Amino acid sequence: MENVEKIVLKMAGSQTNQNQYNLFKMKSCWADIIGNNNAKHCGPVKLERRILTLQVDSSVWSNQFIYYKSQFIQQINVFMGTDYVKDIKFTLGNSFKKNNTNSGNTKRVIKDKLQIPSLTAKEKEGLQLKFSHIKNENIRSAIIGVEEKRMGLEKLYEEGKIKKCPVCGEYLKNNETICYICERKRLQELENRIRDQIHKEPWIKWYDLNKIIKCDEGEFKIIKNDIKLYYFEKIRLQTADEQEQKLGVQLKAEKPLALIEEQEYENILKFLQKGK
Repeated sequence: MENVEKIVLKMAGSQTNQNQYNLFKMKSCWADIIGNNNAKHCGPVKLERRILTLQVDSSVWSNQFIYYKSQFIQQINVFMGTDYVKDIKFTLGNSFKKNNTNSGNTKRVIKDKLQIPSLTAKEKEGLQLKFSHIKNENIRSAIIGVEEKRMGLEKLYEEGKIKKCPVCGEYLKNNETICYICERKRLQELENRIRDQIHKEPWIKWYDLNKIIKCDEGEFKIIKNDIKLYYFEKIRLQTADEQEQKLGVQLKAEKPLALIEEQEYENILKFLQKGK
């Protein structure tokens, strides 16, 4: 956790206040943590004893999110920088949409020990002239303030004291090689590719997948296990269609449908239907 956050948590005092701070932190970057589409259907509403309560807008999405719980916990803790959340509970509701503070384009604030240099009198005069057409004084001052900070950061960049994200050009902090948002996007795209490949080849092993898509073995196991849990539960609840049943059987047998004998297929399907 960053020094500034340690100070904030220390000032917060009680565990309840610290939970509120961490909950607000999650809310402010929720779409970046779990992805824009998932964030449309759920949101954090309570954090107590390291258990996060997520409000979900429908039972359909709630059932789906249950199978991604371990993945959500991992992504949240990566964002928090610590294993702060140990479990997630789901509840139905829509209030999280009204209180959603995440715009989907959250920028990480640069927090480092470098002091942003002030602009010269001439540079400030130039900014006043540049934005003089904006009649509202408050809006004009706010825009000039943002531009002053950007120009100060640009000076640090030109001096080689900070770097920019090679993907989006955002100023980086500390020893980052890519900004947090771009890194999350990269990881989400990688996850989607892994999921697509597993759906195409349910029997695939990590060492075979790694020849096609470079990925961490642990990450592959988490994703494949989530997919297994999802289809196994659909089969157990008898809500899976024929194609989903075939996928579930191949995931359980870990071999292609063509190599599964008819009797073996029926045995596996019955086994999954009993939910053992």
